[in-house]
Amino acid sequence: MPSEISDTLTNRAALAVRQHASKRDQDLLLAVLQCAPNEEGRVNVASKIIHCGDAYKEARRLDSCHFAQLADFFWRNIIVPVRVSGGRTPQPRSRMSHSGIASADASHSPGMEAVNALQGVIKATLERDRYRCVVTGKVDPETVANGPGSLTGTGYEVTRVAHIIPFSLRNSVDYSSDCDSASAAHIPSIWCALECFGGISLAKLMHNGINSLDNVITLSATLHRYFTELQVALEPVPDAANTYKVLTWGKVAPRLGLPKTVKLFTSTDAPLPNPMYLALHAAICRLVWASARAEELTDVLTDLEDITLLAEDGSSANLINIAIYRSLTVADA
Repeated sequence: MPSEISDTLTNRAALAVRQHASKRDQDLLLAVLQCAPNEEGRVNVASKIIHCGDAYKEARRLDSCHFAQLADFFWRNIIVPVRVSGGRTPQPRSRMSHSGIASADASHSPGMEAVNALQGVIKATLERDRYRCVVTGKVDPETVANGPGSLTGTGYEVTRVAHIIPFSLRNSVDYSSDCDSASAAHIPSIWCALECFGGISLAKLMHNGINSLDNVITLSATLHRYFTELQVALEPVPDAANTYKVLTWGKVAPRLGLPKTVKLFTSTDAPLPNPMYLALHAAICRLVWASARAEELTDVLTDLEDITLLAEDGSSANLINIAIYRSLTVADA
């Protein structure tokens, strides 16, 4: 779509939001419109907003319910689930538990197969990223003690392999990647919202595809925390292959002394992190902080700290549902 048409749609959508949406929903909808990571994403969002505006006019309503519903769609299907499930990746098992807690049938379930596949994914990712955080260059001390040969870096810190698009979202859909153009009616709302906002297809990541090597990245334990809490992101630098601007938000992350840019390398044949996935993650981070709902999100998560509903196969659907329910009570407070 020509950029002139895209700009026209975006301007129409922004005007409709400012004219008809409540102040609270204005902040979020304008943020979704402005933070979409590419032109296709902006057009997708603008089209949804314009449709709401047309419905508003046809109904001749005196309230802004259509815009509130759209704002809730993005809040409940992008911000809340990605934030809640971001850091909740289960640990792989090298062999069956003999405690009686896990059964042999469970170990061969699709969910547990994805969890156990993580062991190979983690190994391949660490090898690709040279056993160090790709941002800080710090090497995992345990790898130095027990790993291959001598490793040098900028220092030492425990590393974690993070999924860019969260692992625990993988079972949110019964989606066939064989379908080039599946009906949106068959895509659950989380994936539908992510694809709409991101302007890209995420079909490759469904089910075991979530463990694709281009969807994982090695980070220090500190950065893993802030990356999954949507306070640190890597945003692709235009026309510079595998080069990223390091973005930070919040009170702590900007004080970590991180480099302004990083360039990713691979020491194996494994693919590097997909720039489109990192761009989507960065856009979601921008969305959280531009929507004026960062504090509200913190309130939503406060009551979840002591809840441990992550299933053994890595599914956090119950936790996401509770978070969404909690977001409704916070919004109404």
